[in-house]
This record gives sequence, structure tokens and C-alpha cells, in this order.
Amino acid sequence: GESKIERAPRGKHIKKTDLSNENFVPISDDFWPAIVEHFGLTPAFPKQQYMSRARGESKVLYFISRSIKENLIDRGIQDRITVINSGLKGFERQNILRDCDMSYRVAQEGIQFLIPYMTKRIFNASIDDFHKCVRTGLIKFDGFSESFRKVLEPLEPGSFVVVLEGYEKDIVKKMFVVMWRCRGVAMNCLVAKVEMEAIIAKLRALGYVGKESQQ
Repeated sequence: GESKIERAPRGKHIKKTDLSNENFVPISDDFWPAIVEHFGLTPAFPKQQYMSRARGESKVLYFISRSIKENLIDRGIQDRITVINSGLKGFERQNILRDCDMSYRVAQEGIQFLIPYMTKRIFNASIDDFHKCVRTGLIKFDGFSESFRKVLEPLEPGSFVVVLEGYEKDIVKKMFVVMWRCRGVAMNCLVAKVEMEAIIAKLRALGYVGKESQQ
């Protein structure tokens, strides 16, 4: 009936609009140096697995799994089939460069595949500090531990990643949050509310009860 056309099914295979049917295209090598330098990406970083949509003007750079890239894209099969949700957002272009020299920010959706190669703008946090990062609105630095504040304060504006101590290499649990360093002494969490709730639930499953959980 009509509802089947208008309502997207629950689950991961949700058809997107606009550029969702556009083919993935390679990103030129000269595009990468600024991003590699800004986030300290190691030589092992798989640049060839990041692609943009045709006619997408590289607004979003998608991480493509090796199997999909080799079996569908490299063989030209994507021209004949529609691949839904074949890529995860890895980087998104900033519309407004608010005191930030880097025109791209890292995206939460595919952050688990970027973490292993980042050596800059990535910081470990205690469970208390990590919990305080996972919230909406402006987050002031004065609510964090002194050691974590010392890490945040000298940071230039732009996106960065906070990792829960002890889970640095656990890409399955994905205890990573993408943040935005604002001007002054504050930041924002660049994570969708539904994923924030999932992260809080995972913290509770670890036995953590935040001091502000009753508020």
C-alpha cells in the first residue's frame, strides 16, 4: 500500500535520497595531504578505501569496505546495481570554517575505521570525563578533571576524538565520540542523540553510574 512507499523500513537498509544512487568515485591523491597532516594519519591509512559520490562535490568522504570496493566498485558493477548503505561517512566538509583551518571534520558514523590511524587530535579520557562528553549543547571545560582540561585547552578549534580509556583498540564496542572544539573554553559532541543514548547504555552496562545521572 501507500505506507510501504512512504515509510522507510526499520533496519540498516534505508534508502537515502539525493546522492544515494550516485556512483562512488575515487578521491585524487592531492586531496589528502592536509587531512593526513591535521589528524596525523599514519602511512598505513587506507586512502583508497575512502571515496565520494559522483556529483557530490566531495561534501562527504565515505569509508568503503575492502570487499565492496574490490568486488563491486573496482569491477564496475556499481553501474548496474543499486548498493544501499555501502559506505559509512568518514569525513564531512564544514560549511562554515569557524576559526578552523581544516575544511573537513571527522564523522561519528565511520570513526571506528579511522581511529587506528589517528595520531593527532585524539585523546583518552577517564570514564567520568568520557561520560561528560556525551551530551547535547555546549559543554564547558570546567566540568572536567584538571588533567583532561589541560589536554583540551591548547587544542585548536575543529573536530577531534575522545576515546574511553581501556577501549582504544576495541572498534566493536566503539567507545569513541567525535567532538568539536569551540572558541573559548567549550566544545560540542558531534554524535546523534540516538547514538549518545546507546553509548550511555554501554557505560551503564560496564557498571558506571554518572554523578549527574539523577538530573
